Amino acid sequence: METLWLALPYYICSVAALGTTAMTVLTVLRGVYPRRILLLGAGMLCLGTSFFLIAATAAPGGHVARAAVAWPIRMLDAAGGVLWVTWLLLAVKAAVRVEKRH
Repeated sequence: METLWLALPYYICSVAALGTTAMTVLTVLRGVYPRRILLLGAGMLCLGTSFFLIAATAAPGGHVARAAVAWPIRMLDAAGGVLWVTWLLLAVKAAVRVEKRH
């Protein structure tokens, strides 16, 4: 039971991130949002996978040893963060319009 309480926050974050991935893909397929939102979906996919690996190693007697998946967790977090920031910059660029008046 202690393992569940240690891993539960990471499982919740994992489900939220993977759900965000699914929703971004569906909204792009339906034509609701432009394709640049797929960067957010890809970033959330990386972060969701990372959260899942953290949850799997949450307890001392976890499913996997943390040392075995430390490098993949760091790489997934780095890739997810870069994709998320790239999407954020593109979203701000699309939302802000500068009009020059003479």
